Amino acid sequence: MPGERILFVDDEEQIRKLLSTWLTRHGYEISVANDGWEALKTIRAKAPDLVITDVNMPNMNGLELTRRMRADHRTARIPVIMLSARKQADDVLSGYAEGADEYVPKPVEMAVLEAKIEVLIKRFRTTKGGEAAGKRGGNVVLFLHAKGGVGCTTLAVNAAVALAATTIYRVTLLDLNLEFGNAPMLMNLTSPRTLADLAENAHEQLDETTFGSYLEQDRSGVRVLAGCDLPERAELVTVPAVQQAVDLLQKQSDYVVVDAPASFSQHVLAVLDSTDAVVVVTAAHLPSLKATKQALEVLEKLSFPTERTVLVVNRTSAAGVEMDHVARFFNRKPDVVVPHTEAADDAADRGRPLTVLHPDSAASKVVRDLAARIAVAAPAGR
Repeated sequence: MPGERILFVDDEEQIRKLLSTWLTRHGYEISVANDGWEALKTIRAKAPDLVITDVNMPNMNGLELTRRMRADHRTARIPVIMLSARKQADDVLSGYAEGADEYVPKPVEMAVLEAKIEVLIKRFRTTKGGEAAGKRGGNVVLFLHAKGGVGCTTLAVNAAVALAATTIYRVTLLDLNLEFGNAPMLMNLTSPRTLADLAENAHEQLDETTFGSYLEQDRSGVRVLAGCDLPERAELVTVPAVQQAVDLLQKQSDYVVVDAPASFSQHVLAVLDSTDAVVVVTAAHLPSLKATKQALEVLEKLSFPTERTVLVVNRTSAAGVEMDHVARFFNRKPDVVVPHTEAADDAADRGRPLTVLHPDSAASKVVRDLAARIAVAAPAGR
């Protein structure tokens, strides 16, 4: 596919010249690097469509280069072909374990390499095409908070239930609180398979039936993908696994509600890349307000559109800062103010959503308003 950009990484100058000349003659735009450090600088300056890297190099080898690419939401999807003179099964498996898409032994058979390049670039081009078009399925709604204790998970769960209650939308909920997630518990669900299992099994291709086995459906109709069953398994969840899960959930849903931790981790940034609306949840207390202001500034630096950001003040206690002070603090009025209610604690203790157990409470009515605002900020089928 002429014109696609390929980065070739190898510490041997003669090999760099030979392979780059061959690739150039076949119509590719080639850049080169002599080790992993130089490759990372090149990738961050201008992302290629594919990376071909040797395994054994000084300073940073191909395994570490691939590991770092897969850990960064900006580069996690770029296909990688590894070249190595080491052909033992353990060496090949090590390459795949770090995230390589293909492993080609040296000396390289150019016809084989060309075929693998074409397949991977075609796959990458399809992915980029979907991103450029702006839609790959359902809308992603990211529930974000900058300080714990503001009821973000409660609002994410109940907003998902409120969206599903219309019977118009297919809604799924992704629990991205990997270490201490509570979203399934608030729906009285126990998930035998989680995002950690999805990552550990490393499915390259998943059919709907297999992927469906990772989801649990609540009585409200919302389907849930839990993060982890044990905190120590959180490290199994890679950035590519999160991206794969979001892609698959979008194909099966009108809305994918993501409950995120109080962090701008690579996992959260990976979701933000596909997000149609962000719901920023804060409480009416100064520590939370200050942290939330910083989170909004991060979103601005990331160029996320303000018109697709919904600011929610959740009154988690009867006390707190008055709303006119909150508006002055943020230089904008909150879009939604959820009134304090003890019914939220009752619902959590009983493992059912507030909007289901106490549908007539003032807080439930506001949550339904929040769901409506989400539908306006990110219209289904857009």
